[in-house]
This record gives sequence, C-alpha cells and structure tokens, in this order.
Amino acid sequence: MPDIGFVWVEWPYARIRRELDTVGGDVTRFVYQLEYDADATRDGHPPHDWRQVVRFDHNVDGKHNVSIEGLHLDVYRDGEKFKKTWDFPDVPLQHAPEFCQQYLLANADYFLDQFESWHDFGKEWR
Repeated sequence: MPDIGFVWVEWPYARIRRELDTVGGDVTRFVYQLEYDADATRDGHPPHDWRQVVRFDHNVDGKHNVSIEGLHLDVYRDGEKFKKTWDFPDVPLQHAPEFCQQYLLANADYFLDQFESWHDFGKEWR
C-alpha cells in the first residue's frame, strides 16, 4: 500500500503527507511529513507549492531504519534539512506510523509558526 493519503491540518495551507508500505502486515517503509503550501489560496485550487516542514521516515532496507536508529524528525529550512531531533521514546516499529501522525497533529502549530517565521510567510490562514 504505497500511499494512504493526506490528513489536512488546517485547510487550505498545510497537510500531513503519509506513505506506508507493508509486507505481510509488517511495516517496511513510511513517510509522515508536514507540508506547507506556499501558494495556498482560500478556495484551495492550484497552483500549489508544497514545501517540507518536518518529516519522519523509515526504510527497513535504507539508512533510516527505526528499529536500529530509533525515531528521528528531520526539520527543514530553505528547502534543506536543517537539523534532526532524536529525543523520542522507543516506539515499536508497528506503532511508529500512528505515533508519527499523532505527534505531527499535536505539534503542527509550533512547526508551522517556525516555518512561517523562517520563510517570511504571513499568518493569514490562522
């Protein structure tokens, strides 16, 4: 199941993009990424310019294996990875996608405020 859709944080300017791959019921890869639409309009119509704000990711075959490294959050600034945050509890891999989604939902306002101030975006949406 390569894509499980979006969770809208606050229409129309931010979303959580979710991707989840499983094999035999085991999580093999996921991405949970908070994104900001720099070209958002009140009606939500294109064009869109989705930019990374923060991202959790895991790949059992890659360098971001949660079972080995633990959970980490990549923070983006100016389109580049700015820093990584590692201070998360030990979460079993099967529960990590739900943890990531709940963490992003609970902290979206903080990360979006930070992103807006870094990139000089207005706060007309909130």
